[in-house]
Parts: sequence; C-alpha cells; structure tokens
Amino acid sequence: MSGGLLEYSGLVTKTRAMKGRLLEKEDFERISEFQTVQETIGFLREQESYGRIYGGHEEIQHRGQVEALIHDSIWEDYRKLYRFANARQRRALKLFFEQFQFEHPAQAVKAPYFIKVWKEIDSFSGRQMRHVLREVFGTQIDWLNIMWIYRGKQFFHQNPQEIGKMLIPIQYKLKKTQFFQLLEAEETEAFPGILGNTAYFFGKEALVKLEDEISYRNVMKKMYERLCKKHPSSMAPVYYYFYQKEQEIQNLTAALEGIRYQLAAKDIRELILPHAFGT
Repeated sequence: MSGGLLEYSGLVTKTRAMKGRLLEKEDFERISEFQTVQETIGFLREQESYGRIYGGHEEIQHRGQVEALIHDSIWEDYRKLYRFANARQRRALKLFFEQFQFEHPAQAVKAPYFIKVWKEIDSFSGRQMRHVLREVFGTQIDWLNIMWIYRGKQFFHQNPQEIGKMLIPIQYKLKKTQFFQLLEAEETEAFPGILGNTAYFFGKEALVKLEDEISYRNVMKKMYERLCKKHPSSMAPVYYYFYQKEQEIQNLTAALEGIRYQLAAKDIRELILPHAFGT
C-alpha cells in the first residue's frame, strides 16, 4: 500500500487538480442558454482548463475551430501527466491514450486495437496494475460489443454473421453463453432480460438505452468509481479523469452543434445533461 501511495502520489495529485477544473452541470446549463458560438468561445476562454488553450488564438470564430481547440485540451492534459509518470505509468498512459486518435473513441475504435491491448496487459508488472487494466479495458470491450450487437440488429437489420465480423473476440464479465444469446436474439426487446442475468446487473432487470449510449456510460462510470475506491493509488483515477474529460468534450461538441442550429435551450439540455450527469 505504502509503495503504491509513493509511486502514484504525484500523478494522482496532478490528476485530482485537473479533475477539479472539469465543467459542472451548472456550466452546461449556462452554455445551453447561449445564442451564438461566439458566446461559448467567450465562456470557454474564462475556464482554467480551456483558457490557456485559447491563448494566442484570437482569430477563433467558427464552430470547427472551437472544436479543434477543445479536443487539443485533452492532449495537453496527457502531456502534463506524462511528465509526472514513471516508465511503467507512461506505458499504461500510451496504451489507453491510443483511443484518442479517434474523434469519438466509443464508436470508432476497432477490434485490432483491443486485441493488441488485451495481449499486452499480461506483460505489465504488478498485480494491481494488471487488475486495473483488465477491469477498464474488459468492461469497455464487453459494452462496446453489446452496443454494436444492438445497433446492428436495431438499425441495420444485420444477421448474426454480419454483426460478428465487427465484434471484439474477447469476453470479460460477459459470459460466452450470454454473448451468443445477445448475438442470436431475434428481437432487441430480449436484451434487458439477457443483460439482467449478467455480472453487470446481478439478477436485476436491466434498464438499457443502448441506442444513445446512456447504459454504456452508466456502466463505465460505476466501474471507474468502484475501481478508484478500491485502488486510489493506481492508474484508475488517471484513466477515470481522461474518460470524464472525453465525455466533457463530446458534450461540448454536441452543445456547440445545438447552438449552431439554434435549438432551444431545453432541447440542448436534454441532449447533453443525461449523458453528462445522468439527469
């Protein structure tokens, strides 16, 4: 315990400071009231986590330019934490951060990345490190597969063979029998009953909204909270911060899109707040 505390003290302390600068629910409520992208730019310039990124970019006027700089902020955070990390921690950071080469990691990351990651986890030293990595990536793999199966059936009417080609050939807490039950289900209405018997719901009827990722985000959030409580001096708080930052960026992007198309404030809040804060 003391070794882990000493090893991670600087990295976790730095991460905690960054987490304190994440936008709150009240900030998104305020953003939803803005009428123009320029108002949003002005607000973001005032925020510690984005103000430095905007420094020297007085020409920023358009939504696309704003989104590019918002996305740059997560890379800036990565570089800062990388400097605090030791060699093993840097390796774990690189492994996780490969996802952020994609604009929307939850949708765009493909099976080869996760196959490579899953194999590499065993080569990390330290039982705690391997446990954290398996929990983070294993949960993500299970739920990306669940979402992809659902969408393939619900929106594209694909058969099990077509869907199977897109999936990650790894199961973590999702048993193989449950995986194939989902894949072979004739109707997506069967999903809550099947998922209710998995380790993710422990015999409770699953309330799933897979079409808009709410279930995926809720499961990931609970996993991170549980993991950070069990292993406060580990990579778990660092990974959780980047997960939260990614959600913040996606919600800012959605808000900017809503403002651009002049959606009502109520509609923008309904678009982002359930994703951001589970309201």
